[in-house]
Amino acid sequence: MSSAQINADKPRICWGVRRGRRLICGEPVTDEAVIEEVLELVEELKRRIERHRDNLGTAAFIDELIDLLERWLEEHRNDKGRRVREARKIARKMIKLLRKLKKKWVEVYWRQFMELMGLLERNAIDIVVTGKGNEKSLVVHIYSTDVTVKVTRVAKNGGITIFLTLSELKGDDVRVSNTFSDEELLKAIQRGWEMTDGGIMNGHPAMGTNQPWQVILWSLCYPGKIHVLIYGININENDVSVKWYLVAKDHEARSKEEAAKEVKNFDEERIKAFLAPAVWGDGEVNVGERYVRLIIGLAKYELWLGIIERLINELGFTMKIRDYKAEVAVNSSKAIKLVRDWLSMPDIRELIELGASLPGGEKLRRVIEMASKEVEELGSSSIVIPGTNISMSIDVKGDCRVELRTHRKDKNEALKLVEELRKAGYKPSMYVSRGNYIISITHANVRDSPLREPVCQKLGEWLEDEKDERRKERIAKAMQNLKCFDEA
Repeated sequence: MSSAQINADKPRICWGVRRGRRLICGEPVTDEAVIEEVLELVEELKRRIERHRDNLGTAAFIDELIDLLERWLEEHRNDKGRRVREARKIARKMIKLLRKLKKKWVEVYWRQFMELMGLLERNAIDIVVTGKGNEKSLVVHIYSTDVTVKVTRVAKNGGITIFLTLSELKGDDVRVSNTFSDEELLKAIQRGWEMTDGGIMNGHPAMGTNQPWQVILWSLCYPGKIHVLIYGININENDVSVKWYLVAKDHEARSKEEAAKEVKNFDEERIKAFLAPAVWGDGEVNVGERYVRLIIGLAKYELWLGIIERLINELGFTMKIRDYKAEVAVNSSKAIKLVRDWLSMPDIRELIELGASLPGGEKLRRVIEMASKEVEELGSSSIVIPGTNISMSIDVKGDCRVELRTHRKDKNEALKLVEELRKAGYKPSMYVSRGNYIISITHANVRDSPLREPVCQKLGEWLEDEKDERRKERIAKAMQNLKCFDEA
């Protein structure tokens, strides 16, 4: 910061240049649109600080988390289970680190942060900017001695995140005993973390999270020495949360590519075990609408493709592409069956029950609630069309013939799907129904193409699950019409 900047009429906004671990000012930002967006992000920072000023100034957000963890420890004081015993060990380590954070927050970080905000108000500090263009998030960086502020406009969804990185915070190690009875299932669970929330630090599996229940469950899944560190603070719209960083020091990390290759070859039980932490990390469990959904950013789509195909073809998932993400979901009876299968695996059941009891464990509580629901209907039946990335549902018509369908609102998007199917050697048609463009492959074009085998396999699974005799008869007749039994 130069003396000329003190009480300047305008802030100095510049493109960041890396110097060591921090950025310094490079060229000034001259694009008026970027300058306007930077000023909007700074105003959002000021607004959120004002909204949470009491919570931040008194360190109440730290006290609340300490209180929640201490209450959980007291509630489980007499629990003799090995897994709860190990979880208590982790929770006590978290409380120890939170108390250190509170002391330093009150003595150092909050004071520095308020000084930084004063400089920002007087335009007496550099605003360093990174990222530009439609596919890059714009990030505002503001530095004090021990506090770094990052305000990010996320390119993919337009949301704003505010994160304070706090320097000089030292973590601590906790040694976690192995509580798993099935080592192969444990590996599948680890791959679920690694393919979603996981990262790598110095060759070891790592994860960052602001969820206390994830800190404990993740640590339990990597028996051995776990380094636990408080990394910083998220200032969200509705709350302030602590960001944790975990490193499994006794395990060697795998890249997501290596993990994906391994998962593609799992048997069905381990695929389901893999899905549990994957959904806990990057998914949703909706009890009212009865679905379990995994959300995959399009940047990871190719990595996940082989796994997605198995989820669709073997477990009844469907897929939709929405903007920057792929939503892979299972609905109704198949969603209920999936969560019941999780709870039938003792190791996963204990993790779910433990997570449901921990602060912030609502998603795990929804898993348990969904498992208690009655199965009312047969789940959806879809396949990924071989040679494409297109998922189509199987419809058994009144004349016991099948039709593959998918639909799009946008005509150009629908035409692209038709062209992709034709290039792959299929004979699709398109028509309009209730404002949607329906892409269809008729019974004859299924029967006389490589589609017959996967469709027959899916109908066979449907037939096996169906309880209603009249519907079983229709499905069997459809399979006969497709000549599914000719080579049986």
